[in-house]
Amino acid sequence: IYHMVDTMKTIPRFRTYIDIVNTVVTGYYPLGMVELGPYFTTYSWNLVEGNRFRMGARTSSKFSRRVEFEGYLAYGTLDQEFKYSLGGKGFITKDPRLILGLYYKRDVEQLGQSTNAFRQDNILSSAFRRTPNNKLTMVREYQVYLEREWFMGLSSSAMFQVRDLSPRGSLSYVSLNDAGEPDTLSSISTTEIVLGGRFMYKEKFVAGDFTRVSLGSRYPSLEVQLGQGMKGVIGGDYDYTRLLARIQHRVQLGPLGFLRYTVNGGQIFGTLPYPLLAIHAGNETFYYDDIAFNTMNFFEFISDRFASVFVEQHFEGLFFNRVPLFRRLKWREVVGAKVVVGSLQQKNRDAMELLPFMFDLSGGPFAEVSFGVENIFKILEVDMIRRLNYLDHPNVRDWAFRLKLNITF
Repeated sequence: IYHMVDTMKTIPRFRTYIDIVNTVVTGYYPLGMVELGPYFTTYSWNLVEGNRFRMGARTSSKFSRRVEFEGYLAYGTLDQEFKYSLGGKGFITKDPRLILGLYYKRDVEQLGQSTNAFRQDNILSSAFRRTPNNKLTMVREYQVYLEREWFMGLSSSAMFQVRDLSPRGSLSYVSLNDAGEPDTLSSISTTEIVLGGRFMYKEKFVAGDFTRVSLGSRYPSLEVQLGQGMKGVIGGDYDYTRLLARIQHRVQLGPLGFLRYTVNGGQIFGTLPYPLLAIHAGNETFYYDDIAFNTMNFFEFISDRFASVFVEQHFEGLFFNRVPLFRRLKWREVVGAKVVVGSLQQKNRDAMELLPFMFDLSGGPFAEVSFGVENIFKILEVDMIRRLNYLDHPNVRDWAFRLKLNITF
């Protein structure tokens, strides 16, 4: 049977089908020793760059199974600026898993966006936006990192990075000089060492050459991160210490379905301007983001100390199965709640002027609740979300609908 499969892979039509599926799943089209993509970032648009065109590529496993290089070049018709990135990573050893990476990038970013969200240059991010995308930051970044897996489920990382941030669109950097007068800054810079660790007992993976997908575990995962800023080192403007921690867990509840929760906490020691503080993850698209506040705008809330809890209860048809139509459709119900509490010290508020659409959480925790229906046509989830407070902020609504692709079985 293995010989039969290998033989089928040499048939041109079957090879084409494999390439198409691979492109849809990974976003890259294989072309010998090179893969072109991701295709979903080839074109996008926003109010800062206008029409954005991007070409990217990375080496494939035919080039090497130990080393991978990647890069891209992008151009915006409105700002008329080139953006680019170049880097690579490679295995020092595969067992234990030890990876060294080196990257350089000059591109715009959406600060305060969750790691789960579509990137700002994703065509889906452009298509599903509910507000103009004009709060971008030009980031020039050098990064060297080392990742080590000690055993299955326990890994650590060390990173050295230099970042230069410049405001774009509706953002600006205004601080008070020694004379107490406003001074507009063109950029701010940081030099930082970041140490991280992650542990999940009995975690399993589906592994490719470099990328791995976690199959999870019945136990919670714990992530911790320590960042140390160094003023005066390679142009760094600030001394600070950043502590972050996260716990995630999926709990099976038998006939009640399953519960999924995430607890985040963090604190920043030092005096920093708002781009370097904890910008709570908002979402300005119609696509539902599991680890962001879906009724919160980008840059709406900023803290130097915070804690948040995200909870989702998936009932797996516990109630809908009692209705014949819903039982035939196999729709499933899900409810959720998200809460964040935080504070912002006066010294950090004074370090850089907050813009009119930026706030702290001095009025109490921010909260939103949701009710959703998943497993619609096996791939779609629709959520109705209620924002519970801070309703007097600009460009917010108390009710919102969001969509999500969520393949269930």
